[in-house]
Amino acid sequence: MADAVLAGLPRLVRVVEEVRMRGVAAIGVGTAAAGWWMLAFLIDQDVSVLNTLVAGGALGVLTLVIAAVFSARRLAAAKDVRKPPRGAVYETTADGRERRVRLAGIVVFGVIVLLAFDRLTGGAGEMAGLVAGLFLPVGAVDLLEARSWASLERMREEGAGLYVLVRPQALMASMAGGEVYERPRGDRQEALPSPFDL
Repeated sequence: MADAVLAGLPRLVRVVEEVRMRGVAAIGVGTAAAGWWMLAFLIDQDVSVLNTLVAGGALGVLTLVIAAVFSARRLAAAKDVRKPPRGAVYETTADGRERRVRLAGIVVFGVIVLLAFDRLTGGAGEMAGLVAGLFLPVGAVDLLEARSWASLERMREEGAGLYVLVRPQALMASMAGGEVYERPRGDRQEALPSPFDL
């Protein structure tokens, strides 16, 4: 099939890889924001420990609760595994890498803008606390969820993979609960990387 045709189709991505990637990326962004704040503190910039901890802690608790609820919904969808829809294609390694790089670029650029805005407006580091409070709990929940998905895959027949649908042009799978698909036995060989996945 031509790439133009494939680009307009929804893609099936492996849940374990998608959730793990999101968790690692979120932990990385949250840690970078905390590191930026610590560097500002160490070089005697005007940052407030109390304001940062209150902002990050309040948002962190709220984010942790919401992320845990959504994670439980996503895992509950694994009780009703379906056959993949006919109008979907399995995402190649190269397409997955490109999609994740674009997503990372957008998120990192947004975080840089927020931290720069905090400095330019004379903030006391609250924005770094908010960024860390938003991303660190999401990352921790996603990494724990990825372990649960890996365990669910091991309980199924050997070689079975669980997949979710990513809409065309979307940069990641939905964070809300959605349908989960299992790759049919005849499609297993497609899981191997192609020589064209550069």
